[in-house]
Amino acid sequence: MNNIYLSLIVRRGSFFQNTDFGSRLHLLKRAKNTEKTAALAEEYCKEALQWLIDTGRATKINVYTQRDRLQDLNRLKLLAEVTQADGRQVSFETFVEVI
Repeated sequence: MNNIYLSLIVRRGSFFQNTDFGSRLHLLKRAKNTEKTAALAEEYCKEALQWLIDTGRATKINVYTQRDRLQDLNRLKLLAEVTQADGRQVSFETFVEVI
């Protein structure tokens, strides 16, 4: 769970030991809450979590986005489901601020 959290929260390129670590989700802060932004958020999330598969810590990653245009126009919900190498599934939910 901590690996997922850090992978999504840390800005890509800002970690001194590995510049490929982190996500580009921070780039969406100025994006509008559209389907295209939701697709970008999914792509950025999968990109940030790919290292879990590459290192053998996970076998599968599913990412879902949900736009709630009625309740909160400025948030995009992200749900990441990661299947660990031992078969256990970890779910992580976070929100991305958008315009």
